[in-house]
Amino acid sequence: MKQLWHRLNAHPVAHAVWEMAAMRGLFAWLMWRMLPARIPFTAQPVPNGLAHFFDFTFLTDTAVYEPLRWGMLAALVCYVAGLLPVVSLGYATAMLIAVGTLENSQGAIGHHLQLVCLVAGGQWLVYAGGARRRLGSTHAALDIQQTAVQAAKVVIVAGYVASGCVKLIASGGLWVWQLPDIALQLVKTHANVYYDTLWPQAVWSAETLPHLIVTHPNLTRLAFTPGLVLELFAFFALIGRKAGFAIGAGLLLMHLLIRLVMQLSFSAHEWLLVIFFLNPPFLLHWLVGWVADKRRRTQAV
Repeated sequence: MKQLWHRLNAHPVAHAVWEMAAMRGLFAWLMWRMLPARIPFTAQPVPNGLAHFFDFTFLTDTAVYEPLRWGMLAALVCYVAGLLPVVSLGYATAMLIAVGTLENSQGAIGHHLQLVCLVAGGQWLVYAGGARRRLGSTHAALDIQQTAVQAAKVVIVAGYVASGCVKLIASGGLWVWQLPDIALQLVKTHANVYYDTLWPQAVWSAETLPHLIVTHPNLTRLAFTPGLVLELFAFFALIGRKAGFAIGAGLLLMHLLIRLVMQLSFSAHEWLLVIFFLNPPFLLHWLVGWVADKRRRTQAV
């Protein structure tokens, strides 16, 4: 256990400069993607979070929101380039938090922006702490960039561990035993989608699957429990590249199955796993190197 704790804290993955730049680019794209083109609300009737202290309805004015939105794009370009991250990432984070707060002040709580904002905020804290040690420098030092990437990973896995713990706490430790009750949730979810869109729902997921869950409760527990285990032990993804890829791929598969079965999409969570744990640019770099090395060995023979 002591060795595991040491590996989690003292040996974060060392990423190349181009690799961290690619991560910033992909994360900036995700942040921009999560920012709506316009605000469809006119008020914040049920204040949530910061809306108890601030009025975010100024964002509903197109003449105000449009310049702020394009300003975020400029800030994200600077963030990707590593320029003034305290200001650039801070501005982008504040914009997403403001928009998310306004969305969550309409009477219903959504979760699609939460983890993105937490990751952005965690990275901003790292850059802000580093800026105090490097006054006068406009570029983020490489060690600070490394720490910012590690902070993003820590925030992501913490979110999953918290999700797993909440399942156990809210159910009194009976979550696995109560899993067959998910059949009712499936019926409700598909009904909600139908009445929202009037799109016919697939018979397999809307009728056949709930019936199978009710009639085969132990098989349901066997199928869904690995997702809980992955969430509770998501922190193992911090051990290294291979562990990060394995845990990240497992959690991504979990989300894809949830999307298929329950019609619930967590696209931002999926992209965060892809960006910081599956790391496609590094995979491509590794694959090209592996093919080149295999070719050299073949020619040598």
